[in-house]
Amino acid sequence: MAVAPAWKRRLFLIVFAIALTVRIAYIVDLRNSPYYEHPILDAYWYDSRAQEVLAGDSLASQGAFRVPLYIYFLTGCYSLFGHEYGGVLSIQAILGSLACGIVLLLGLRIFGLAGGLIAGLGLALYRMAIFSDGELLPTTLFIVLVLLGAYYVVELLRTDRYSKALVGGLWLGLAFLTRPDVLPFVVAVVVLIFITFSLKKAFGATVLVIIPIVVAMLLLGFRNRTISGEFYVFSPQGAVNLYAGNSLASDGKTPQAPATRTPYTITADPGQDAMLLASKVAASEDMGRELSDRELGRYYLERTLREIQSKPVRWIGLLLRKVYYFLNSYERSDIKPLWRFGRRHSKVFAMPLLSYAILMPLGLLGAGLVVARRIKLAYIALAGLLAFGFNSVVFFVSWRNRLPAVAFLWILAGYAVTHVVSQVHAGRWSRVLSCGVIIFLLALVSKSHFFGVTDEPFATQYMVNEAAVYAMSGKYDEAIAIYEEAIGADPANPSPYYLLGKVYAKLGKIDECRKMMAAATRLNRAYLPYAHLTIGVALTKNGDLGGAAEEFTQALAADPNLGLAAYNLGLCLLNAGRFEEARTALMRAETLCADDAQTMSAIAIAWIKLGEAERAEGIVRKILRSHPKDVDVLYALGLALEAQGKNDEALGYFKMALRYRPDREAIRTKVRQLESLNSLR
Repeated sequence: MAVAPAWKRRLFLIVFAIALTVRIAYIVDLRNSPYYEHPILDAYWYDSRAQEVLAGDSLASQGAFRVPLYIYFLTGCYSLFGHEYGGVLSIQAILGSLACGIVLLLGLRIFGLAGGLIAGLGLALYRMAIFSDGELLPTTLFIVLVLLGAYYVVELLRTDRYSKALVGGLWLGLAFLTRPDVLPFVVAVVVLIFITFSLKKAFGATVLVIIPIVVAMLLLGFRNRTISGEFYVFSPQGAVNLYAGNSLASDGKTPQAPATRTPYTITADPGQDAMLLASKVAASEDMGRELSDRELGRYYLERTLREIQSKPVRWIGLLLRKVYYFLNSYERSDIKPLWRFGRRHSKVFAMPLLSYAILMPLGLLGAGLVVARRIKLAYIALAGLLAFGFNSVVFFVSWRNRLPAVAFLWILAGYAVTHVVSQVHAGRWSRVLSCGVIIFLLALVSKSHFFGVTDEPFATQYMVNEAAVYAMSGKYDEAIAIYEEAIGADPANPSPYYLLGKVYAKLGKIDECRKMMAAATRLNRAYLPYAHLTIGVALTKNGDLGGAAEEFTQALAADPNLGLAAYNLGLCLLNAGRFEEARTALMRAETLCADDAQTMSAIAIAWIKLGEAERAEGIVRKILRSHPKDVDVLYALGLALEAQGKNDEALGYFKMALRYRPDREAIRTKVRQLESLNSLR
């Protein structure tokens, strides 16, 4: 950015400091919440991919479902601060505060001192922007990059300097690598350039804006081809989200995962990305095979179009409903139960901060004034509002999808406030009254409760997510209470019964576990094999190997393809000294779990205990070809080689595993033991 006059720099620092103070207070407040230490769903996915990059997977090869820039952002933060979330959230607080400063500068440039100050302070004290900066999600990074791109586009329009176009395009290219839904904004920017300049100048400026974005797309495409062998630049997540927002099951406001024949939540880690998991399961059930990431994107695009074509009138109604949801002030949850977040997890979030109910009427009034007065430099704010509003309506309306539009709405709201004040000072009361009527009518829309806008059809699932976080934190009493609350809210939903049963199983409370599992299976028979599996694992921990073996046998009777049941049965029989039966069960588990690296590694270790280290080595080497950096696979191979007396080779694999996971004490112990043996030679 160009060097600003001293007074602008001082204003920037004031807005930045206010924004940063509130955000740091929120993060400090959040440290007392179990969410702080245990990211779930999307946040868990990004966190896992960043750790894989740190472990040596430089292309984030498991992350092709989404674009990778935020993964690398997390990787950089972890490199600086270690795997500690406070460092990441502090950097995001700085970025979020920087966004407030950029909004101030845009407002100053377009509308003057008062408008810019209102816009910058508005975003600084906006509740959902503060919340966003405390989430392990790409929203904050994306908004900063978009605003930087918008700032340089404004400078291009104001100064007619092509260098500004190139820099603006660079920021927007980085935004594409963070969230591809920046593209409608890019289209709006190009339209704005052609409105402002002559055809020749507009063409030159557009080329310079587009070049960095095309380069970003090509880089992404080549990275995806290196990973999968297929060149594609649009992540499958976009097509899955399109389906979630436009399918026949869509309500327009929920990131609803595609339905699967067997509830994917049964086997899912509470932290796993539900949308990713469910979309892959549903597609493979329909197509009869697992789809590649590129195929997954194409599948959901085609499926969305089919469902729209089947009931076009319904779909048009759904779009209109999403427009209403976008205008309404109710903040729709997507992962966490926002309606209870302030009460349970953050006093700062519960404070009377600025909300969409204030912003939307003022912002839309400002937009109308900009159009009426043809303030061309302000069209950049209109472009941001329309582009990101379009994204919400095309996909689904949640706080995350709506937030990028909020930054531009604050710029327009700043202008609306200054306009009304100026009309009051000038005594133009008819204009003041007209503005007041518009604000009042828009406020009515904002606070109205039509089309089930405040209904939370997935409230039970959000409470289940919250309970899972408490369980991961070891706060089992709180987890149990929330699961019971979820059951009370939706007694016909089997998921909270099943997950509460798993908590009881972990605590060794077998009778309570059986009761919950019985309730879950009565509601949905698909839970039956997993209920037996859970009870069997709990009995194994309690030392009841006979009872556990019976539960695992019943699990296999209910689902003969449940590989985890076969593996646990084999391990249980092995520990009971029933070796021949254990061999039979483990051979069955090998067949059923052939594509599961973690379980196959555990099966290999069981074969080592049975004295068949060579067989174990063969199993693990086969898995290693497709999972060369999997720590469990490397560790199991080291154990198999050590059992055969191949200590030097085993040491090499243990060291490789330790390099990827230096926190694993079992691996470190093996390295020390073998190095000690080598020193005695």
